[in-house]
Amino acid sequence: MKVIRHHGRRRLQTLARLGALTLIIAAGTLLSISNEQKAYADYSVTVYPSQQFQTIQGWGTSMAWWANWAGSLNDSQRIPLADKLFDPNSGIGLNVLRYNFGADGPGNVCHNSIANGKAGIYTNIPTYEPTSGSYDWTQDANQRWVLQAAQARGANVFEGFVNSPPAWMTTNNCTSGASGNSENLSSSHYDDYASYLSTIAQHFHDTWGLTLQTIEPFNEPTPGYWNYNGDQEGTNVSTSTQNTIVNKLGAKLDQTGASAYSQVSAPDDTSVDRSNNDYNSYDSSAKGYMAQYNTHTYGGSTGDRDYAYNNIGQAGNKRLWMSEWGTGAQSSPIAAGITLSQEILTDEQHLHPSSWVIWQAADNYFSSGGSGNGGSINDLWGLASTDSNGNIIYPSRYYAMGNYSKFARPGYKMIGNSDSNTFSAYDAGSQTLVLVSTNSSSSSTNVTYNLSNFNSVGSSATPYQTTASQNLAQIANVSITNSAFTSTLPAQSITTFVVHNVAYSGSGGVTEVDDSVQGTGLNQFNYSANWGHCTGGCGNDTSGLYNGSNSWSGTAGATASVQFNGSRIRLFGVKDSNEGIATVSIDGGTAREVDFYAAHRAGNQLMWESPQLSSGAHTLKITVTGRKNPQSSNVWPALDRVEIDPPAATNLLSNAGFESGNLPPWSGELHPSLAGVETNYPHSGTYDAYLHPTSSSDVGMFQTITAPATRTYTLTAYAANNTGNVQFGADVNGTQVRNLSITGNVGYQFYSTTFSATAGQSIKVWYYAHAINGWATIDDVSLT
Repeated sequence: MKVIRHHGRRRLQTLARLGALTLIIAAGTLLSISNEQKAYADYSVTVYPSQQFQTIQGWGTSMAWWANWAGSLNDSQRIPLADKLFDPNSGIGLNVLRYNFGADGPGNVCHNSIANGKAGIYTNIPTYEPTSGSYDWTQDANQRWVLQAAQARGANVFEGFVNSPPAWMTTNNCTSGASGNSENLSSSHYDDYASYLSTIAQHFHDTWGLTLQTIEPFNEPTPGYWNYNGDQEGTNVSTSTQNTIVNKLGAKLDQTGASAYSQVSAPDDTSVDRSNNDYNSYDSSAKGYMAQYNTHTYGGSTGDRDYAYNNIGQAGNKRLWMSEWGTGAQSSPIAAGITLSQEILTDEQHLHPSSWVIWQAADNYFSSGGSGNGGSINDLWGLASTDSNGNIIYPSRYYAMGNYSKFARPGYKMIGNSDSNTFSAYDAGSQTLVLVSTNSSSSSTNVTYNLSNFNSVGSSATPYQTTASQNLAQIANVSITNSAFTSTLPAQSITTFVVHNVAYSGSGGVTEVDDSVQGTGLNQFNYSANWGHCTGGCGNDTSGLYNGSNSWSGTAGATASVQFNGSRIRLFGVKDSNEGIATVSIDGGTAREVDFYAAHRAGNQLMWESPQLSSGAHTLKITVTGRKNPQSSNVWPALDRVEIDPPAATNLLSNAGFESGNLPPWSGELHPSLAGVETNYPHSGTYDAYLHPTSSSDVGMFQTITAPATRTYTLTAYAANNTGNVQFGADVNGTQVRNLSITGNVGYQFYSTTFSATAGQSIKVWYYAHAINGWATIDDVSLT
């Protein structure tokens, strides 16, 4: 019986992800819809700014293999393509690029087999080390042109990754793999391989001013795709060898000093479950070298994504990336755009990656010899495409990506909402909220957006819409009344809403400290000598400075520090063609480089984010190095603000995730035997709690604590059921103060409310299911 019940729930959760629409009717801080609104609002979305995930680094693309093609085009084709992909104003502002370290060289016995498959001549990527110890930095000029063109248009997050080691490092001199799907990196070349990766990172940084934030030493290492005489570069890597290589690469980056600007990412496997398994096989040393967890999402459940976020991202303190995804032809160009948006939604709502990276930025490219990538305007292997005449075109999927990348910019933080079809992100610095909603159905839908959990919101939302006939079109503003607005989403559409003047200071709210706030106490900038400052707009500077001020220094050794009490801190600065390099450190720890160079001036830019920090006071230190990017004309870094996350709140409930495997200190009530703990359907971890009501027996569970202080409390949980007659809430001294209705048949949803209690009063948190045959589950309950 349990197997059938839980199988049904997972099926319902999948249907919800694919487009089921949710009506949340709840008390407390959730939306109460008026009778007039019910007449035309098909469903409601409540936004939860207290539910915060990773900070967005950006949106991007792998550079294999389209960049080898694009860089080979004449300027009349490749310059407009770069504008459309990377310029945040005239294009969609992709700012993340994964540079493929090629493997092809004079000894590659599989050169011809690769050239005859996939994208043909564009798939054999030349290596920078064609023979042992001999580097040729003139190689791979096509791909490098694209990277530099992207940087010139504002792209700033770069990663180096590998499909195959250079041919001479393999066991068989073949860059497509070894016979029998065996490993192909020769164990005698492990050290050479680590040195090769570190050397490229150094050259990119020192000579070209292209800082590779991370180095990923393998691509899809475990599924066994890569074989001798295959049609693309690739190599299989066992988990034990992965562990060895991560350790060797981390140590080499430390030894050469490259770890100041390039760190290790891994495992980049083909599915989330495989990536989780790879990561969990690493020893503590390898995990310590890893700054970033990469995964492709060609496979893996939402549970696998939840696991990665909770156990690797949060508990393991790793930045998370969705580093590759694509798929084949859909039924139409807009259907491809909808599929792309749905994949982003699934990943962002469960994995919560700081960067989301599509496989290629362009496909269906044709060479003069007729070799092509076999794409179409309906597929999702790339964003741009080409027609049969070689003209570059931009189908709906390109604009669908722009619904996200153009508006949810680096520095925004992903926040929660009640709808599986809506992405939400908030930037406290600019007080801007971005909502991206997808309507995959064949009919239009009216949606009401409830923003009442913010302190205040602006008077209107600006929509940008992609449909079969609209390409990211700006349409008429929608008025906001009583912190809510309603909009009609056309059939088969993706709509971005941008709302300005949105303020939030509740649970999880950040502290902003402007560079002009000087002193030696908490939340103040403490400058050494030789810093310059300007305020009041800085001479009508139009670069978007935060609060119209910034501070700079070109003196090597000059410092600025900020003492704070928080769980994470982010540095925002001014980028320009005359900015230099600084280092940042926390509490005297390892110093990391921050390069303030950019081809065009822009203020209030995310420069660096700390890892998760322990409770207590911390100090951020920024030190001027006196060095600069080779492309910059000067050495000064310019500071604009810091943003501080509050200390992690203490959960007042015990066994809140039920990971003890038992119910206590929760208690069942009404019919206690129908409440318990199981492993069938956890939101995170291994266990969840369940209620099994029957047609004649209702059932509840509760936990009671004593209020430690007189203040406002925040109660949250993830809950699901198949009856629609389930409530979650709290009593204070025996009086019910909150009662939230739990929506049925949509899988886990996040629920949040607040209430007040006086020190010493009893707070009873409860979960209740009415007497109807069915089930209800709850997990990750929090009272702070």
